[in-house]
Amino acid sequence: MAGQKKGIRTIVVDDSPAALRAISSVVARQQNLSFVGAASNGREALALARSLRPDLVLLDLEMPVMDGIEATSCLGRDCPEARVVIVTVHNTPELRKLCYRRGASGFIAKAALKDELPIVVLKLFGNGE
Repeated sequence: MAGQKKGIRTIVVDDSPAALRAISSVVARQQNLSFVGAASNGREALALARSLRPDLVLLDLEMPVMDGIEATSCLGRDCPEARVVIVTVHNTPELRKLCYRRGASGFIAKAALKDELPIVVLKLFGNGE
């Protein structure tokens, strides 16, 4: 189509290589998302986001060097245009509240990623038209 967007530029961050591959694969299958990079901890994610200026960061919580909570705060300060969506196995109301207070725009349980990612992206970015 003429004028079609390249997609929502997306970075995936997870310290588990298997999870990183799985999440990146889900991103690649979404028509409106464009996978632009991956990182294995919050510090790498911050450096990548500063250079690539993504629209969306899918971020795990438990990681070495800099965890997802701290990374969310830093991304909000350094890359305010990026929307941070937490993707984690830890899914409690208290944790969700903390993530939102730190600047997360969304929260998805890893087990529900395939089903919930399109819903969260639509909520955050609309249908792109």
